[in-house]
Amino acid sequence: MVIWNLSRIEELIVQKGIAQGREASNIAGWIWEECLGLARMTSHTFDAKFDSKIGAILNRLEAGEPVQYIAGHAWFYGLKFNVTPAVLIPRPETEELVEWIYTEWKNTETEIRILDIGTGSGCIAITLKSLLGKKAKVIGIDISTDALQIAMNNAKHLNQEVEFRLHDFLEEGFRGLGEFDIIVSNPPYVDTKANTSILEKLRFEPSVALFPQGPDVNIFYKKIAAEGMEALKKEGACYVELNEFNAREIKEIFLRSGWKESKVQNDLQGLPRMLKAIK
Repeated sequence: MVIWNLSRIEELIVQKGIAQGREASNIAGWIWEECLGLARMTSHTFDAKFDSKIGAILNRLEAGEPVQYIAGHAWFYGLKFNVTPAVLIPRPETEELVEWIYTEWKNTETEIRILDIGTGSGCIAITLKSLLGKKAKVIGIDISTDALQIAMNNAKHLNQEVEFRLHDFLEEGFRGLGEFDIIVSNPPYVDTKANTSILEKLRFEPSVALFPQGPDVNIFYKKIAAEGMEALKKEGACYVELNEFNAREIKEIFLRSGWKESKVQNDLQGLPRMLKAIK
């Protein structure tokens, strides 16, 4: 009799060449707990329906589909966000960006207006709202109606009041959005000429959220840098996630645009992945 458990799932992941070592263990945990909804230490005897379900999951993983899309959700800053291929899967470095903002603004007593450009699943906007509470008024904008629907659903099930708007930032800029204390963005910044292994890993995620329009990979940073100061209040600040390979260039873009300060911060892996610019 075949007994299914976490160890058997991990063995199959390794055998099929999906992942090795710690990554295989992590994916096995996702399948067992997040996809199948089973407690980590439990086991399951052979069942044709159960066997078929696991087989289908492994087939999707072999094809390169991220396990978060298979599960239908991802975890971000301790919150559960619904995700589909219409939105990016939230990353740990984006959690660090949110932590940076929260640390610097958590003691502010006045109302804070926050704009999240390219909100996707809403993970940044909703998490900042949950952390800062009533004093934060948060707006998330995106060009994708599908992404906005997911973001709105996430805000509803996480019981956070965030305003989401359909807005083409490259065309409309900050027009009609008002003034803000904080501008934050994890914009499209992946170069279509990137290493093929990188592009292969990203092929299930939405291209509109990954690849900037046109040949200029820094187009979003240039737009934010050129127009963002006019949309910020006097003591306002802008925070963006970076491509670590372009960090120095993006810092210079903000400085050349007249920002008072442009500071790059490393993530926990020591890579330059975040930037703060002061009006």
